[in-house]
Amino acid sequence: MGNKSTRLESKVIIVTGGSSGIGRAVAERVAAEGATVVIAARRKDAGEEVAATIRTAGGKARIS
Repeated sequence: MGNKSTRLESKVIIVTGGSSGIGRAVAERVAAEGATVVIAARRKDAGEEVAATIRTAGGKARIS
């Protein structure tokens, strides 16, 4: 999450379908803007992968 913005800091955003496609892109973007992301996904393993990617880049994410 290089060039991390703080625009969404202290916000929690739930992203449905966050394990792939547009949902994944949204999850990564809002995390880069400083939000804590809750990823709602049918496939827990894919959601965990996205959450781990966000955390590795310095963001905050969890799977639901």
